[in-house]
Amino acid sequence: MDKKSLLDDLIKKYTLKHKKSEEIFGKALKYQIRGGSHNLRLFAPFPIYDVQCLGSKVMDADGNMYIDFWQGHFANILGHNPKIVLNALVEYFQEEQGLTTGFPGNYQRELAELILKRIEADKIRFTTSGTLATMYSLMLAKAFTKRELVVKVGGGWHGAQPYALKGISVYDQGINQVESAGLPTGVDSMIVMTRFNDTEDLENKFRTYGERIACLILEPFIGAGGFIFSHKDYLQRARELTRQYGSLLIFDEVISGFRFHPGGVHSLYGIKPDLTAFGKAIGGGMPVSAVAGGDDVMALCSPEARTEEKVKFEGGTFSAHPASMLAGLTYIKYLIEHESEIYPVIGELGAKVRKGIEEIFTSYGFNVKCTGYGNSIAENSSIVGVQFLSEKVDRITSPEQVWNPKICDIELREKIFKLAMLERGFNIFHGYGAISAAHTGSEIQASLDAVEKIAMEWRK
Repeated sequence: MDKKSLLDDLIKKYTLKHKKSEEIFGKALKYQIRGGSHNLRLFAPFPIYDVQCLGSKVMDADGNMYIDFWQGHFANILGHNPKIVLNALVEYFQEEQGLTTGFPGNYQRELAELILKRIEADKIRFTTSGTLATMYSLMLAKAFTKRELVVKVGGGWHGAQPYALKGISVYDQGINQVESAGLPTGVDSMIVMTRFNDTEDLENKFRTYGERIACLILEPFIGAGGFIFSHKDYLQRARELTRQYGSLLIFDEVISGFRFHPGGVHSLYGIKPDLTAFGKAIGGGMPVSAVAGGDDVMALCSPEARTEEKVKFEGGTFSAHPASMLAGLTYIKYLIEHESEIYPVIGELGAKVRKGIEEIFTSYGFNVKCTGYGNSIAENSSIVGVQFLSEKVDRITSPEQVWNPKICDIELREKIFKLAMLERGFNIFHGYGAISAAHTGSEIQASLDAVEKIAMEWRK
């Protein structure tokens, strides 16, 4: 397969179909780097602009309609702009309320109570992004333990914050490189890398660094690392080791929180972390994230904490924004009340897509495996990744496979397949994306039909 010719052809077709987006992009380049403010949205040759989103669908400035599996960075479990949230916000704004006030507000208290009832934690504090939530979690861990070292998993993305910008997706004999300039001197030596689901490597790291480790941060369902669930014995050993060495265990559930059931994935595993970072779904489409944990650690946010332990987790002007709190409260209530109607259905659709894509590509002679598979603990996985393999493996099990260009064809996954699916009316991410309650069975089947047409064309 001539990938260069294929990509050139797809870019040509895409450009002809998106003239208005191209025009907006040209103007945006004068004022913004790459024409926007989030690199994942700014794919080549230029992104789709001025979208109108509702449910499973997106319409762009040129009038092109797409079934969307990006779904707000996987936050939209109910699809785009669900009426249950919009109606609550419209009513709030019609009461001439909803903009930032500088006061705590009762909706914040209600959302805090609701989330804490679904997880094992004593206190919660809200902020505005997953990046901030993980950053504050690491600051709390360092202050609580009075230690410097952070152990993180290769392939783990915990936002653009200085304590975790190492070992994300750059592969060079492993995923262990610092991936940003402008970081504090010595940050490389303060972040210790370990391998996802590798209990032996984790034990070696704790044996080596022991009482210097402030915390271990990991995703029980790793996102950027390939959509892979943790093994239960791995999480159990992580819990044992952190307790043994006096370190804190932090779960980053920004993606996984409320995605597979109305709560954290850690509650399905029966493992209680010291701190958990939430985001995405808990805002109901608004900018909300949170850190939850035990009284002893969370108390360091308080002005009454001792000066040498106090963490400036002040939240920011728009933390616990009134409209965001209402949106999150409305959304989470709905997910809890309709759990049996939502999660099994989108989980079944996810399983259908993963099985279907693998079977289709295999039948046309391509070596393709999907990620996002659930397990006996978390069955309802509605997230799908597609990996184009250059060597035969039975299953993708680690970020080291996903980001190793000798194993997975990253260009085919991230550029060529994306444009090929866009050409057929489907917006995907990392090979496919997230299924929402707004997607129908016929839309899912249509996406599989599109995959088959692509496989057929590529085979020719």
